[in-house]
Amino acid sequence: MKNKIIFTTSVPGLLEHKELYPQPAKNYTPDWYKNIPIDIKDNNKFVSKVIPNNKTVKMCPSFNDVFKDGYVIVAHCDIYLRVDKDGYWEWQTPDDLFPLDMHPDSQMLDYIKHTNVKKIFKLVNPWYCITPKGWSIKQIPLLYNFNPDWYVGYGILNTDVQHEINQQIFYTSDSNEILIKRGTPLNYIVPYKRSNKLNMDVVPMNNTLSNKIDKGIRLVRSSFKASSLYYRNS
Repeated sequence: MKNKIIFTTSVPGLLEHKELYPQPAKNYTPDWYKNIPIDIKDNNKFVSKVIPNNKTVKMCPSFNDVFKDGYVIVAHCDIYLRVDKDGYWEWQTPDDLFPLDMHPDSQMLDYIKHTNVKKIFKLVNPWYCITPKGWSIKQIPLLYNFNPDWYVGYGILNTDVQHEINQQIFYTSDSNEILIKRGTPLNYIVPYKRSNKLNMDVVPMNNTLSNKIDKGIRLVRSSFKASSLYYRNS
């Protein structure tokens, strides 16, 4: 299993449904991002026929690989959650093999009063994750998903030792009930090697650092294709 991340389950029959496997993150790029154009029209027309036009976020360096990193865990079954204003809550799934649990308010929610989180459910995930020695995973909420009803919290798991990947579902909906359908993407899992941590330093600017920064700037801003800047008279 060297250089491999392994997912497995003890739930009978689950391996026969590949659509419920953990999936490469690129398979769940948000539709709004896939459908967004690269070029921006100015006053409903392009600025020039000979140089590239101004660009949307699709050409932003911070977005280039953000939807390709790691894996997505999907809902293995339908998940019904309910939270009433009087404090009543419940969960339901179609099968006893797929339970949830509850994080009591005293564990966290009592200490974050100024938030839209109403309850924190614990999803007992049927998948186990095994990584090589020295490797962990980051459990990351879905990026730029803009879901007003719920999200999975950020966390770090040392999956070379402990292999459960149970998620915390933060209930944020204004409705008193929500349904997370089977196959819905829940969160990202991004493996990383713990020994690759960097030490931090804050230092005065010097010629070496300045030259390195300028080199990167020139690489981007010397090409119309890479740069999103242009100027014209109004």
